[in-house]
Amino acid sequence: MLVVSMQESFKRATPKGVDAVEFRLDLMEKEAVAPLRKECSLPVIFTGGERFELKPDYVDIPYDSSLQVPAGIKIIRSYHNFEETPEDLAGILSEMQKRPAALYKIATRAHSTLDALRMLNFVQGSKNIAGMCMGEKGEITRILGPVVGSALTFAAPEKGKETAFGQLTVDELQNIYHFSKLSPQTKIFGLIGDPVDKSVGHLFHNKAFAGHDAVYVKMSLKPSEVVPFFKGIDTLPFYGLSVTMPLKEKVGPGTFNTLTKEGGKWQGSNTDGKGALDVLEKRGKVKGKTLLVVGAGGSAKAIALEGKARGAHILIANRTAEKGKALAQTVGGKFLPIEEVAAQPYDILINATPAAPIDPKAIRRGTIILDIALGKTQLLQAKGCTTISGFEMFVSQGRRQLERWGFFQKGSRSQTIPDWESLLPLF
Repeated sequence: MLVVSMQESFKRATPKGVDAVEFRLDLMEKEAVAPLRKECSLPVIFTGGERFELKPDYVDIPYDSSLQVPAGIKIIRSYHNFEETPEDLAGILSEMQKRPAALYKIATRAHSTLDALRMLNFVQGSKNIAGMCMGEKGEITRILGPVVGSALTFAAPEKGKETAFGQLTVDELQNIYHFSKLSPQTKIFGLIGDPVDKSVGHLFHNKAFAGHDAVYVKMSLKPSEVVPFFKGIDTLPFYGLSVTMPLKEKVGPGTFNTLTKEGGKWQGSNTDGKGALDVLEKRGKVKGKTLLVVGAGGSAKAIALEGKARGAHILIANRTAEKGKALAQTVGGKFLPIEEVAAQPYDILINATPAAPIDPKAIRRGTIILDIALGKTQLLQAKGCTTISGFEMFVSQGRRQLERWGFFQKGSRSQTIPDWESLLPLF
């Protein structure tokens, strides 16, 4: 059940797509409650106060409260922990259940994705338990509530009207994550890495999932958390993962940006290289051309290897010479110090770093430039050059991820996959 949390300062109509309304009596002016209650046709939950004379459908009270609630009003007993997510969630619930209630709600603070996964696993399959984690790291517990069977998910009516840290808006849940269509049969996909907050993967993939019973979420994950993460999702319906820095070389014996669960086991692959070369070859074949790849990380390696496979000559430029030389040797290319780039002839420049260490003024006119970073970067301002946005590469490699996960046939031109230009207004 999706519950919108209302407070006195929000006086417009109840957002569409919600199942119930929470009146935060502790945040509302007393005289405003009765008129709003009278106007509300949805089930109502009173939190932070009594006002039983207004006959709410539910009252949310502390789990150990001995308050006498009139017959006909259902009780939600709540446990809140604003500091952490305790290990013994089962013990907490057992203590809560010593007092009768229609629903039991456990809300804790998540300091990591692992905390959120513990909550999801704890709630999974329950009937009268609502479990959620507060904080940015706990957002997935709110999105995936219907998938694990959580009884309640609370949402804000609009940005700035949140009543708890990490609360999403009704619009975000419904229009991005298709919340009302989620169920225990929904397949979960997601992004892992650190940081992930700037990623647009949830916008792209959830838009592509329209018409499919699937959802895509973002999860912040450090290298030290990889092993417990996979243990944490083992009993949850995860079927595919996108992998970003710094995990591309940490999730398996290779450089992977895509993981697919097949036969109960995770298989790694990489769509970065093919995604980048596909958009480059829309402007002409790279065979026989010189590709200068700036960077020496996982994306740079994948792109360089794919460029080599398609017949290009590879140059690697990197601030750290040791890493750059190692990659150049791996891909059968040549290493080039950053300070020598301006004097070196090349046909195509691909920036695979967060912030390109190349002065756009030093780039030769006529060069094709692909900056895999999202947004209007400095490199894309180079004069006299053909420039390719990171958005275009992102969609190209994302299409290949969808194909890898079995959503579309290879080469499909399905209209449900958004093109990169249609995504630009979203950012």
